[in-house]
Amino acid sequence: MRDPRLQIHPEVESTDLPDILTYIAADNPLAADEVYEATRETFDFLAANTAVGTAMHPVRRTLHGIRMFPVTAYPNYLIYYRPLPDNTGVRILYVLNAARDAATYVEEHQRQ
Repeated sequence: MRDPRLQIHPEVESTDLPDILTYIAADNPLAADEVYEATRETFDFLAANTAVGTAMHPVRRTLHGIRMFPVTAYPNYLIYYRPLPDNTGVRILYVLNAARDAATYVEEHQRQ
């Protein structure tokens, strides 16, 4: 059953996660499965704890209102999300490698 507190942007599941998992699986398929499971568990944690992530205060306004939280046990992967009204849950907008310039990526891949 789907958790109503958790909304996931379609591109997270069609682009972000497949790109990350394909890259990892090229060297270690088991690790890719573990990262996927940890990412899903972190989504669920964020849905129940909407304010735990770091609020983004970039020079560029593209990340205004977005929070960031690392994937549990895999801090090289960051989840960018927006709390739902009245902190009733979260909308997952991006899952990116920590080495990426998030502000530039968000400018190029606008998601709501």
